[in-house]
Amino acid sequence: MAGLMDAWKNMRIKTKILIMYLTVVLLSFVITFSVISVINTSYTKREIMGAGTQTVSALKGNLSLIFDNVTQFSNLIYFDRNVQEALRNVDNRAIDPSIQRTIKQSLVNMILSGEYISSVLIMDSYHNVYSSYKKTPKGIYGEKILESEWYRHLSEHRGNGFFMKGSEGVIEFYGDTPYITYIREIRDENTYKPLAILLVTVNEETIRNYFNGVSNSSDSDFYILGDEGEYIVAPGNPGQRTGENRLVITQDIGIENWKLAGSFQLDNMTAMAPYYSTIILLIMCMNVAFVFVCSVMLTRFIFHPLLKVEKHMMLVEKGQFDEMEVDRQKNEINNLKRVFNHMARSIKSLIQKVKEEEQIIAKVELDLLQAQINPHFLYNTLDAVSALALMRDYDNCFKMTQALGSFYRNSLNSGLDFITVKDEISCIQSYLTILNIRYDNEIKVEVDVEEEVKDCRILKLLLQPLVENAVHHGIKPREGKGTISIKAFSDEDEIIFLVSDDGVGMSEEKIEEIMEGKTVTGKSGFGLYNLKQRITLYHGIRQPVLIHSEIGNGTEIAVRVKRMEAKGLEHGDQGTDCG
Repeated sequence: MAGLMDAWKNMRIKTKILIMYLTVVLLSFVITFSVISVINTSYTKREIMGAGTQTVSALKGNLSLIFDNVTQFSNLIYFDRNVQEALRNVDNRAIDPSIQRTIKQSLVNMILSGEYISSVLIMDSYHNVYSSYKKTPKGIYGEKILESEWYRHLSEHRGNGFFMKGSEGVIEFYGDTPYITYIREIRDENTYKPLAILLVTVNEETIRNYFNGVSNSSDSDFYILGDEGEYIVAPGNPGQRTGENRLVITQDIGIENWKLAGSFQLDNMTAMAPYYSTIILLIMCMNVAFVFVCSVMLTRFIFHPLLKVEKHMMLVEKGQFDEMEVDRQKNEINNLKRVFNHMARSIKSLIQKVKEEEQIIAKVELDLLQAQINPHFLYNTLDAVSALALMRDYDNCFKMTQALGSFYRNSLNSGLDFITVKDEISCIQSYLTILNIRYDNEIKVEVDVEEEVKDCRILKLLLQPLVENAVHHGIKPREGKGTISIKAFSDEDEIIFLVSDDGVGMSEEKIEEIMEGKTVTGKSGFGLYNLKQRITLYHGIRQPVLIHSEIGNGTEIAVRVKRMEAKGLEHGDQGTDCG
């Protein structure tokens, strides 16, 4: 769920609006279809209810005619004088042939008169059975009559007949063919004394044929239910009796509390009225047209202007602060453009102000760094001059004083930040003269400078921290004398300075600490890291200093600066190539 929320939040506005429109349209479809379905279902039920009721009523009339005819045929047997006389004359269990012929003739007439009657059976008071049938039964078991439930309640009907399903095993047909039985007690029409029992069977297949004559499709099915809901005549498709898509209509037949039931298929799509189909089609077309028109309008009046604003914002991200055109219309998008233009102007002005402030800050930092350089060296040299004077070493005291004056004359350079390469070399030589007097000429210097770069201007005191580092961290820690080599040559638009010594060297970890400013390399406090900062601030070179060193084999430091013209440079001014 959280992933879906993140995906939704990261979607473009256009995508979100389209999704919401589609959701609304889909919801509209669902609501419309639901409402129409409810209306159509009601309409369909009403129509099917009317047609079904008429069909069930017609079948009920046919069934009533069948059952009434069975009852009428039973009356013919009941009041047949020959049958009455024959039954009165029965006086034992032996069947009299003349009586049998008389009763048989009446039974055959009844079978032939009703096509729906499948068999007729009479059992006299001596349990003699007389029968006639269209289809030979599997068996007729007269002895079961006395054991049946209906026989025990037969007298309660007082000579009136009644219908039931089957006969409780009295008559069995092959294949367990289901049937309905009409049972009636025949009494003497004069004395009302019981003479016999009449059983008339109606084959269920005959009734089913009536049902199929009305409808033999799966859309409808008919069956007869007993007073407890049991099947008297089972449906042709029992699984389709009930269901969500079926309508059941029942009517009382008027016989034994039986009910005729009709089950009808409800098909909303095929039964849908043309009026409702047209409404749904129109609503769907209107929704599609609405979405299309809204999409076009949103794209033209909202998304395209917003896309232009987005493109300008991406240009700002690239450092281009171009302002957007704003028309006279007063709307949210134009207000957004005006705010954007104001923001772009403000940012552009702020960046320019920051650049100016950075230049001022850089100049101040350089001035502070420069202030750190001069006092320490001056104090140390003056201490040495004082010591020489106390020791009455006037020659070295004179040389040191002269060298100190030459050093500060070149380093101060009348307040300018730049000095020529040859003056920087002269400054270094004065610096080493002072050091050799202090350390008994232990330091030898070798200078190799190309002629074309001698008059090029560089930052003053550019090489002094390198030489100071070579002396104090390379040569002094070892015993004996040492050599410092200074080389300068041109490389396209840059000047490369190489300052090397044959001192003790340093490890890679030490080099890394120096380059990250984590350790001070210069005795005066102005180390290689500060030199690196000065060059980066003035020339914009990100990695102007490279150090290569091996422990015991000395150190070599390479410094890169931009070539600048020899004259016309003031504080911090940039120049063209020298030479």
